Amino acid sequence: MKNEKTEKLLALFRGSPEPSAEDFKNLVVSLDNHQLLAKVFLLEGTPLVFKGSPMKYTVFREQVGDQFGIGSQDVCIVGSAKLGFSPSPGRKKDGTLRYGTPFAETSDVDVVIVSFELFDKGSRHLFARLNLIPPQVHEVRPFVHGSDKEGQKPKGTPPTVSLADWNLVKEAMRNFTFQNLNPGNLPMDHPLRQEIFDKISSTSGLFCALEPQVFVSKIRARIFRNWKAAEDYYANSLRELKRVLVGETDAEPEDVEDESPDAGSQKK
Repeated sequence: MKNEKTEKLLALFRGSPEPSAEDFKNLVVSLDNHQLLAKVFLLEGTPLVFKGSPMKYTVFREQVGDQFGIGSQDVCIVGSAKLGFSPSPGRKKDGTLRYGTPFAETSDVDVVIVSFELFDKGSRHLFARLNLIPPQVHEVRPFVHGSDKEGQKPKGTPPTVSLADWNLVKEAMRNFTFQNLNPGNLPMDHPLRQEIFDKISSTSGLFCALEPQVFVSKIRARIFRNWKAAEDYYANSLRELKRVLVGETDAEPEDVEDESPDAGSQKK
């Protein structure tokens, strides 16, 4: 029985057959090298939605690359559009586990973009906006040190931070530490957020040219400083998934990604 299981796992690595949600779950739970799993199953190969039209996936990557001034090799599709089911360890809004949810018309298409320039530019814009979130340092410092610059005890009550703002700051710091940018953390009216979305959503028409047709609900993008950062990010996601699947930890609500209500404009 053990040899049969090993042979099945090896066959999955060879690409035959395509892993089901249950097969992939067994891989995630059985193996410790999640870096390899992320690379083989999430970041490399042709996504399930393009299996019947691999050349159109090449065109898709070239179109995205042209939009962002990068090579097509620095673009890939991950998530449920890649595997046919969600590999996410997070929870949906209704509290159920996201993992295993089949790709459908209402599913998002998650795109990885590797660009040091865009990661650097986006991070600087994001932290410039975060720096404006109150309270400012000079308002907090007297309460931290017990006196103001004249040595007087501060008056009034210490300033507070909204939980939503604190969550945003912590998410942005975590993403920057792991060298990725979620454009959804930029303000809704920020021109760079809209620019990124407009460029990535301009390729949605290509999905409608697939056979069978794929109607995209939303196309989302996450920007990485380099490929190593992308591998680390998705490997860590799979490690989190393993902990959830074996009951070591509870699944958390998913981050809000970059999206727009107009993303499904190609739907019919």
